[in-house]
Amino acid sequence: MVALLVILAIVVVLAAVLVANAARLKPTPVVDPLPESDVQGDDAAVERFRELLRSATVWDLRNPDADRTAFDGFVPKLRRLYPGVFEHLELELVDGYGISLLWKGSNRELAPVVLMAHHDVVAADPEGWTHDPFAADVEDGRVFARGAVDTKCVWAALMESAERLLAEGYVPPRDVYFFSSNTEEDGGDTAPHMVERLRDAGRVPYLVLDEGGAVIDNPPLGVKGQFAVVGVSEKGVFNTSVTTNSEGGHAATPSLKDATAKLVAGLDALQKNPPASKLSEPVAAMLRELVAHGGFALRIVFGNLWLFRPVVVRIMKGGSETAAMVRTTYALTQLEGAPAHNIIPKQAHATVNVRVDPGETVDEAFSRIKERFDDQTEFSLFEVSEPSPVSPFENDPAFDYLRRVIHAVYPAAGIAPYVQSGCSDARHFARVCPRTYRFAGFLFKGDQRSRVHGQDENLDVDSYKRGVGFYTELIRHLDQLGE
Repeated sequence: MVALLVILAIVVVLAAVLVANAARLKPTPVVDPLPESDVQGDDAAVERFRELLRSATVWDLRNPDADRTAFDGFVPKLRRLYPGVFEHLELELVDGYGISLLWKGSNRELAPVVLMAHHDVVAADPEGWTHDPFAADVEDGRVFARGAVDTKCVWAALMESAERLLAEGYVPPRDVYFFSSNTEEDGGDTAPHMVERLRDAGRVPYLVLDEGGAVIDNPPLGVKGQFAVVGVSEKGVFNTSVTTNSEGGHAATPSLKDATAKLVAGLDALQKNPPASKLSEPVAAMLRELVAHGGFALRIVFGNLWLFRPVVVRIMKGGSETAAMVRTTYALTQLEGAPAHNIIPKQAHATVNVRVDPGETVDEAFSRIKERFDDQTEFSLFEVSEPSPVSPFENDPAFDYLRRVIHAVYPAAGIAPYVQSGCSDARHFARVCPRTYRFAGFLFKGDQRSRVHGQDENLDVDSYKRGVGFYTELIRHLDQLGE
């Protein structure tokens, strides 16, 4: 009887602790909020945005003879659309086509801010689009065009904000660099060269803001409403070319030692034995912030990660999108075997695209591939980038400033850090600037983010106008950023 009472008491105490922790799990308040803003772009700003979208700025790094006409005309078009910017800011071209615009601040001893985007876009086959991908047609309140989301919206909004603030006579308290790469989509050297220029000039940024997160209206875990996710790190990336070898032969006499058989077996083992999942601090913080806006049952679980962490990790592993948040991923992207259906080739090839969790290194991730193949297998790595360090997101003046600006423009939105799975030019700046964040100040509705690089990429006109307001307020209040 005494033992039963003890167990009952433990259960009651545990339940009380769980409920108390869940009750304490509330959205992080925005300290010292900025005034709520109704600043927006106008219809003329939308038309200028559409003009930029009509430039088919596809770089194609692998083709040295690619047509650069659209890039040749891009800066002249910017000069015509935003004359105030080019009258007052200093233009420098990086590698000929990268754009750096310096807005000198009142105190040039302060470390500068870099606000960046990229004006190159991926190719777009008109087949399957409902509109010409470079016509920038407007239908049902949305602009359809390649680059509408990725990321000419950011560059155009930066130009609009600067043009507006210059007209008001505004002078930033510190230097502001607007930077746009022409080779982001191809992983080119323009952004790394910009980083080198800043470092060599002793102008290491205090804050860098690039593409990545955004305001979304369909957050995970069944949470309702709008949510702003700010990237505080991004996964590393590399591609591995795997080549298996054997003597080859006729398909009538197959063997498990054939190059193709070894390739399939190794890749199958790699896919069926993923690395252990773990909940990093940025992901845990994102989940806590999300569920603080959700139901009480979710708060019971996520407010008590000390107890339910293994359960949460198991839940995250259940979906492809959430699984990518908690571990390194291995994607099989290319396969090549025999040139004919009745030949066993001497060699078989595969490419594996790997996204490396910030908790480990490229070498650690690569070792998992090597252990699945024999010593006759050849490997080569290309397009290698280590995971970015995690930028501060708790009690940090720069991250808190971003939260204040987001809250001023999107007052109903929750705000959380996250780890970005895709690559951006921010990873180059993160090598020199600890406060490198990834956030586009727009509301991307429904499937608009998933249409990036796909068909019918589009952005709501109202979302673009509001995004202009975000960047205007971001620049206008830089005196409150910190030093």
